[in-house]
Amino acid sequence: MRLLSALTLLSVVMLHGCASTSPLSPTGEAVYYALQTDTTLRSWVDACEGVSAKAKQTAYTAKQNWWKRNGAFVESADFGLTYDIITVTDERAETGARMAMALTWQVVESAENEVNEMLDGASDREDLCLRVLTQYNEGERDLRGNDTLYNSLVELQRRSQRQGKDTELKKAEIESRTGKVYGRSFYVVEKMAKRSGCPGADVQLLKNDWPFEVYDARCPDGSYLLMRCEWGNCLITD
Repeated sequence: MRLLSALTLLSVVMLHGCASTSPLSPTGEAVYYALQTDTTLRSWVDACEGVSAKAKQTAYTAKQNWWKRNGAFVESADFGLTYDIITVTDERAETGARMAMALTWQVVESAENEVNEMLDGASDREDLCLRVLTQYNEGERDLRGNDTLYNSLVELQRRSQRQGKDTELKKAEIESRTGKVYGRSFYVVEKMAKRSGCPGADVQLLKNDWPFEVYDARCPDGSYLLMRCEWGNCLITD
């Protein structure tokens, strides 16, 4: 846990671009803002699908429509994170991977806590789900809502178009040279396994095609859990 906390702090400082006494850079804020907003929506979708049939349908529609309008900016923010990690860590593949894992875990943890706290305090969970998901569906929580960060996301999208292929090539080159491939959702899967009665699971990455990942978590009692992840949001599959 000390390593995780240190790497999370390092990831945030990396996005800040300066000491912790200074505010986030516009780019760092934009990256975290986009990834956090997307992950929070996915957490609402996961939580509300089981509330009622109406909430499930609204969740599906909200996710589809929000992504159509905002998906390109989420992808650009993810590029910004990948670019900075590769730039900072260069050939230290494990360090870069653990920084990505730590930030992914932090984003998911924060989103889940926010959604769970609101739902736990709601007298009418269906009404809350419908109100929040409608905000996403109708654009009230679109990334363009913050003018300053939206401009930074536009610039990130331009950078992604200019440098995206070079970044992917360098990432693949590092992985090929080191022979190591890491999954960004590793810490998220570990937590889910523990929460599902499988503490101390041996977690193995089966498919690494970010933002899609598949993990096998083998439990001490010999059972196992198969988890599929999308942008760090993971679900146990049958």
